[in-house]
Amino acid sequence: MTTKKGHIHIGYFDNFKGENSILISVDINGLLELENVFLKLSQELSEFDFSKLQYLDTSIKLKLQAVTSKENIGIIQTSSDNYVWKVTTVKWGEFREKLTALYKLGDHGHQYLDSDSTDNKDLQVVLSWNENAEKRWWEIWK
Repeated sequence: MTTKKGHIHIGYFDNFKGENSILISVDINGLLELENVFLKLSQELSEFDFSKLQYLDTSIKLKLQAVTSKENIGIIQTSSDNYVWKVTTVKWGEFREKLTALYKLGDHGHQYLDSDSTDNKDLQVVLSWNENAEKRWWEIWK
């Protein structure tokens, strides 16, 4: 029996690609798992604790809670290592579509998961799939 490999790394980075950001780095199994979570958030799930992700790198102590909201607020920091990501069901659906587009169009890439919040006080979110440049950021961060 072979074990399925997969990874999801989630971290906070100051001034990543010009903004304070949450970077989510995944392989194909991590990408598919997040795609499924975003689909559920766009349909019937009202919240999701990212610590429940099967492929989450548990050595990273950042805690992220996804919440379905009536408005697009984005990711906000609630305490030193705790973050809440609040967007509408429509926006969760758009995020899912962006993840689907990644693997339908190639074998690597990234997407900006922008909340389009009106006050723009949220963090930038970048999802990176199989990108070597992002691996260097993780080595610096650890």
